[in-house]
Amino acid sequence: MRRFTTILLLAGAFFVTTAAAEPPGRVSPCPAEGDFQTLPAGIDLDSANRVWCWMKQQVNAPLALAPPPVFVGALRSNKYSVFVFPTPDAPDDPFSVEIAADTVQYEDPLFVLWALGHELAHGLFTLRSFGFKEQTTYPAALPHVQHCDPEFQRVTRGAADVLWDIWHSSDQTSKMLTVDNDIHGRECAYASNLSRLEEGHEQPGLERQ
Repeated sequence: MRRFTTILLLAGAFFVTTAAAEPPGRVSPCPAEGDFQTLPAGIDLDSANRVWCWMKQQVNAPLALAPPPVFVGALRSNKYSVFVFPTPDAPDDPFSVEIAADTVQYEDPLFVLWALGHELAHGLFTLRSFGFKEQTTYPAALPHVQHCDPEFQRVTRGAADVLWDIWHSSDQTSKMLTVDNDIHGRECAYASNLSRLEEGHEQPGLERQ
Protein backbone atom coordinates (compact mmCIF):
# COMPACT_ATOMS: atom_id res chain seq x y z
CA MET A 1 0.00 0.00 0.00
CA ARG A 2 2.82 2.37 0.91
CA ARG A 3 4.55 1.59 -2.41
CA PHE A 4 1.34 2.23 -4.36
CA THR A 5 0.88 5.61 -2.63
CA THR A 6 4.47 6.57 -3.48
CA ILE A 7 3.89 5.77 -7.17
CA LEU A 8 0.78 7.94 -7.22
CA LEU A 9 2.62 10.85 -5.62
CA LEU A 10 5.48 10.58 -8.11
CA ALA A 11 3.07 10.44 -11.03
CA GLY A 12 1.21 13.49 -9.74
CA ALA A 13 4.44 15.40 -9.35
CA PHE A 14 5.42 14.52 -12.93
CA PHE A 15 2.18 15.86 -14.40
CA VAL A 16 2.33 19.05 -12.35
CA THR A 17 5.94 19.67 -13.42
CA THR A 18 5.15 18.98 -17.06
CA ALA A 19 2.14 21.32 -17.04
CA ALA A 20 4.18 24.07 -15.41
CA ALA A 21 6.97 23.68 -17.98
CA GLU A 22 4.61 24.15 -20.93
CA PRO A 23 3.32 27.72 -21.37
CA PRO A 24 -0.42 27.91 -21.94
CA GLY A 25 -1.38 28.31 -25.59
CA ARG A 26 -2.70 31.65 -26.75
CA VAL A 27 -6.48 31.56 -27.10
CA SER A 28 -7.55 33.38 -30.26
CA PRO A 29 -11.05 34.87 -30.55
CA CYS A 30 -10.97 33.97 -34.26
CA PRO A 31 -11.80 30.42 -35.36
CA ALA A 32 -9.12 28.41 -37.11
CA GLU A 33 -11.01 28.39 -40.41
CA GLY A 34 -10.53 32.16 -40.56
CA ASP A 35 -6.74 31.91 -40.20
CA PHE A 36 -3.93 31.65 -42.69
CA GLN A 37 -3.14 27.98 -43.11
CA THR A 38 0.12 28.52 -44.99
CA LEU A 39 2.23 31.51 -46.01
CA PRO A 40 5.27 31.95 -48.23
CA ALA A 41 8.63 31.25 -46.62
CA GLY A 42 9.93 34.12 -44.52
CA ILE A 43 6.52 35.24 -43.22
CA ASP A 44 5.69 34.13 -39.66
CA LEU A 45 2.33 32.34 -39.68
CA ASP A 46 1.35 32.90 -36.04
CA SER A 47 2.15 36.61 -36.10
CA ALA A 48 0.28 37.08 -39.38
CA ASN A 49 -2.79 35.37 -37.93
CA ARG A 50 -2.70 37.58 -34.85
CA VAL A 51 -2.59 40.71 -37.00
CA TRP A 52 -5.37 39.38 -39.27
CA CYS A 53 -7.60 38.45 -36.32
CA TRP A 54 -7.04 41.83 -34.64
CA MET A 55 -7.90 43.67 -37.84
CA LYS A 56 -11.13 41.72 -38.32
CA GLN A 57 -12.19 42.71 -34.83
CA GLN A 58 -11.42 46.37 -35.54
CA VAL A 59 -13.67 46.56 -38.61
CA ASN A 60 -16.41 44.23 -37.31
CA ALA A 61 -15.70 41.64 -39.97
CA PRO A 62 -16.91 38.07 -39.53
CA LEU A 63 -14.25 36.41 -37.40
CA ALA A 64 -14.39 33.31 -39.59
CA LEU A 65 -13.57 35.39 -42.69
CA ALA A 66 -10.64 33.70 -44.42
CA PRO A 67 -7.69 35.86 -45.51
CA PRO A 68 -6.85 36.42 -49.17
CA PRO A 69 -4.06 34.40 -50.73
CA VAL A 70 -0.56 35.84 -50.36
CA PHE A 71 2.09 35.62 -53.05
CA VAL A 72 5.72 36.65 -53.27
CA GLY A 73 6.89 37.90 -56.64
CA ALA A 74 8.64 40.57 -58.65
CA LEU A 75 7.14 44.03 -58.20
CA ARG A 76 8.20 47.43 -59.43
CA SER A 77 11.39 48.45 -57.65
CA ASN A 78 9.62 51.13 -55.61
CA LYS A 79 7.00 48.78 -54.15
CA TYR A 80 7.24 46.82 -50.90
CA SER A 81 3.88 45.15 -51.47
CA VAL A 82 0.57 45.58 -53.30
CA PHE A 83 -3.11 44.80 -52.83
CA VAL A 84 -4.45 43.16 -55.98
CA PHE A 85 -8.17 43.05 -56.76
CA PRO A 86 -10.46 42.70 -59.78
CA THR A 87 -11.72 45.93 -61.36
CA PRO A 88 -13.97 46.60 -64.36
CA ASP A 89 -10.84 47.13 -66.46
CA ALA A 90 -9.02 44.10 -65.03
CA PRO A 91 -11.74 41.63 -63.99
CA ASP A 92 -9.37 38.65 -63.94
CA ASP A 93 -7.04 40.04 -61.30
CA PRO A 94 -7.31 37.87 -58.18
CA PHE A 95 -8.32 39.35 -54.83
CA SER A 96 -4.95 38.86 -53.16
CA VAL A 97 -1.84 40.34 -51.60
CA GLU A 98 1.55 40.30 -53.27
CA ILE A 99 4.78 40.94 -51.39
CA ALA A 100 7.85 41.92 -53.37
CA ALA A 101 10.51 39.23 -53.37
CA ASP A 102 13.05 41.94 -52.51
CA THR A 103 10.98 42.88 -49.46
CA VAL A 104 11.05 39.32 -48.13
CA GLN A 105 14.75 38.92 -48.93
CA TYR A 106 16.13 42.23 -47.66
CA GLU A 107 13.71 43.70 -45.13
CA ASP A 108 13.36 42.71 -41.49
CA PRO A 109 10.76 39.91 -41.05
CA LEU A 110 8.72 42.21 -38.80
CA PHE A 111 8.50 44.85 -41.51
CA VAL A 112 7.41 42.13 -43.96
CA LEU A 113 4.60 41.23 -41.55
CA TRP A 114 3.52 44.85 -41.27
CA ALA A 115 3.55 45.28 -45.07
CA LEU A 116 1.30 42.22 -45.28
CA GLY A 117 -0.96 43.73 -42.63
CA HIS A 118 -1.21 47.00 -44.53
CA GLU A 119 -2.46 45.19 -47.63
CA LEU A 120 -4.82 43.04 -45.55
CA ALA A 121 -6.35 46.26 -44.23
CA HIS A 122 -7.03 47.29 -47.83
CA GLY A 123 -8.76 43.98 -48.39
CA LEU A 124 -10.93 44.28 -45.29
CA PHE A 125 -11.97 47.87 -45.94
CA THR A 126 -12.75 47.01 -49.56
CA LEU A 127 -14.93 44.08 -48.52
CA ARG A 128 -16.61 46.09 -45.78
CA SER A 129 -17.95 48.52 -48.40
CA PHE A 130 -20.01 45.57 -49.67
CA GLY A 131 -21.03 44.02 -46.37
CA PHE A 132 -18.07 41.61 -46.52
CA LYS A 133 -19.63 39.95 -49.55
CA GLU A 134 -17.27 39.05 -52.37
CA GLN A 135 -17.91 40.96 -55.60
CA THR A 136 -17.02 40.22 -59.19
CA THR A 137 -15.21 43.56 -59.48
CA TYR A 138 -14.53 46.56 -57.24
CA PRO A 139 -14.10 50.27 -57.99
CA ALA A 140 -10.49 50.90 -58.95
CA ALA A 141 -10.24 54.06 -56.85
CA LEU A 142 -11.48 52.49 -53.62
CA PRO A 143 -8.14 51.47 -52.03
CA HIS A 144 -6.57 54.84 -52.90
CA VAL A 145 -9.40 56.68 -51.16
CA GLN A 146 -9.03 54.46 -48.10
CA HIS A 147 -5.75 56.21 -47.29
CA CYS A 148 -7.74 59.38 -46.54
CA ASP A 149 -9.92 57.53 -44.03
CA PRO A 150 -8.80 58.15 -40.41
CA GLU A 151 -10.12 54.73 -39.42
CA PHE A 152 -8.00 53.02 -42.07
CA GLN A 153 -4.99 54.96 -40.83
CA ARG A 154 -5.73 53.89 -37.26
CA VAL A 155 -5.88 50.22 -38.25
CA THR A 156 -2.66 50.20 -40.28
CA ARG A 157 -0.82 51.98 -37.46
CA GLY A 158 -2.41 49.65 -34.95
CA ALA A 159 -0.93 46.68 -36.81
CA ALA A 160 2.50 48.05 -35.89
CA ASP A 161 1.44 48.06 -32.23
CA VAL A 162 0.23 44.46 -32.47
CA LEU A 163 3.61 43.41 -33.83
CA TRP A 164 5.40 45.38 -31.14
CA ASP A 165 3.38 43.52 -28.50
CA ILE A 166 4.66 40.25 -29.98
CA TRP A 167 8.28 41.08 -30.77
CA HIS A 168 9.11 44.35 -28.92
CA SER A 169 11.19 45.86 -31.73
CA SER A 170 11.15 49.63 -31.36
CA ASP A 171 13.39 50.19 -34.40
CA GLN A 172 11.10 48.29 -36.75
CA THR A 173 7.97 49.86 -35.23
CA SER A 174 9.45 53.31 -35.87
CA LYS A 175 10.11 52.38 -39.51
CA MET A 176 6.59 51.01 -39.93
CA LEU A 177 5.03 54.23 -38.64
CA THR A 178 7.28 56.40 -40.80
CA VAL A 179 6.37 54.49 -43.97
CA ASP A 180 2.71 54.45 -42.90
CA ASN A 181 2.58 58.22 -42.49
CA ASP A 182 4.32 58.76 -45.82
CA ILE A 183 2.07 56.43 -47.82
CA HIS A 184 -1.11 57.92 -46.38
CA GLY A 185 -0.02 61.42 -47.38
CA ARG A 186 0.95 60.48 -50.93
CA GLU A 187 -2.00 58.20 -51.65
CA CYS A 188 -4.52 60.61 -50.20
CA ALA A 189 -3.12 63.38 -52.42
CA TYR A 190 -3.35 61.00 -55.36
CA ALA A 191 -6.95 60.13 -54.56
CA SER A 192 -7.91 63.80 -54.38
CA ASN A 193 -6.98 64.19 -58.06
CA LEU A 194 -10.02 62.51 -59.57
CA SER A 195 -8.83 63.08 -63.12
CA ARG A 196 -5.80 60.85 -62.48
CA LEU A 197 -7.96 58.16 -60.96
CA GLU A 198 -10.10 58.12 -64.08
CA GLU A 199 -7.10 57.68 -66.38
CA GLY A 200 -6.44 54.12 -65.28
CA HIS A 201 -5.94 51.69 -62.47
CA GLU A 202 -2.66 51.42 -60.63
CA GLN A 203 -2.41 48.82 -57.92
CA PRO A 204 -2.13 50.57 -54.56
CA GLY A 205 0.83 49.49 -52.52
CA LEU A 206 3.53 50.40 -50.08
CA GLU A 207 6.25 52.38 -51.82
CA ARG A 208 9.87 52.55 -50.77
CA GLN A 209 11.26 55.76 -49.33
